[in-house]
Order: sequence, then C-alpha cells, then structure tokens
Amino acid sequence: MEITWLGILAIAILIFTGYGGYRKGFVREIMSFFFVFLALALAWMINPYVNDFMMKKTPAYERIQESCLNLIDSQNMDEEKSDEESSDGKIMDGTIQEETTFIDGLNLPKVLQKSLADNNTAEVYKELAVDSFGDYVSGYLARLIVNGMSYLISYILANLVIRLIGCVLNAIAELPLINGANRLTGALVGVAKGIVFLWIALLILTILCSTETGKTGLALVEKDSFLRVVYRYDVLVNVFLQFFGK
Repeated sequence: MEITWLGILAIAILIFTGYGGYRKGFVREIMSFFFVFLALALAWMINPYVNDFMMKKTPAYERIQESCLNLIDSQNMDEEKSDEESSDGKIMDGTIQEETTFIDGLNLPKVLQKSLADNNTAEVYKELAVDSFGDYVSGYLARLIVNGMSYLISYILANLVIRLIGCVLNAIAELPLINGANRLTGALVGVAKGIVFLWIALLILTILCSTETGKTGLALVEKDSFLRVVYRYDVLVNVFLQFFGK
C-alpha cells in the first residue's frame, strides 16, 4: 500500500471537513451538505444552455481539439512508427485492435482509456462529425473537456444562487440541538461532504487530462492507494463519463 503526499492531503481534507462538521453540528452541516447537492442539481439544469453557448459562441471546442490533437501527435511521435501511422506522424485508421492498442498507450487514466475504447463506434463518429480515428480521439477528448468546463461554470453560477438563498436562511442554522449527538452527526456529514469535494477535485483533474497539471495530478492519483479507491468510486467522474463522454 502506497500513500503519496497527495493522498495525505486528501485524508487531511476529510479530517478537516469532519472537524468542521463536528464544530458546526448536525443541522448546520446537513444543510451545508444539502446545498452542495442542490448546487449540483441546479448546475445540471442550466448546463445545457452554458454548454450550447460555449460550443456555438466561443472558439473553445476548436482550440481544445487542436490542443488534444497536438498532445496525441506528440506522444505518437515519441513512439516507433507503426503500420497505422502515416509518414507525417498523423494517426491513421487501423483495425479495432490496433486502435485499442493505441488508446491503451495514451498517457491517460484507465477510466478515460476505457471510455475512449468503448465509444470508438460509427455512431459516435457521426455524432462528433469525424471520419478518422485521429479526429475521433481528439474530438472526443475535446468534447469531454468542454462538457466538463461548461458544467463547472454552471456549478459556480449555481453556487452563487444558492449562497444568496443561504444568506436569507442563515438564521435556521442557529437552531439549538443536543450538543453531543449534534456534533458527532455533524462530523459524519462533514466527512461525507469532504468526499464530495474530493470527487469534484478529481473530476476537475479528469477534465484537465490534456494539460500538464491534469496529467501530473492524475499520475499522482494512480500512485496513491487511497486516492485510487476514491477515484475508482467517484460518482461524479463516472456519471460525467457516462453522460458527457458520448
């Protein structure tokens, strides 16, 4: 079992949020936890509008796709040329096995590699408006990143709305309760909230998988026993890949 400094930081976050919940008590902490999920749900509702704006009104998708293609080409050039590569280093179409082997060689987490392999179908090619394997990989990753960025922006906007409402309801958090049980249950809720925060952080790293920051962070996650488990069962990442990875 190996724990890295990033894993220690993650455990420290859980301890900190648990202690914060202990100090606040159950009622205030459960309200805070509820607002986290309320913000996630509200972000889900407004995300299609933000995503549509980013895809149609900004150059975000084209620039990110170009960045992803450069990343893939640079990794491709570092390896020995194979039969499915052209003379200029671009990725050429091959058999499903060859394409799967190429995906497995990408410097990406296994969850993203699996998602790329599973969605390497004619239907997804049509949806992305691509006709080659190289364009599929870069387009898929770009769509994934843009979808993630739009959701994070939606989440920030939702949080602003929730905080405004929270200011109005702040008096409710001051309700007196039995001290011991209130603090203990508050600690449990605080730890649960800390896990959600870790899930959000890991989702951000997944979205930034084509950047140096994302690659470095995900590499540390893969090395850390604790974070590997958290990442494997990250509900947000799994839902994100299931719904936005198509």
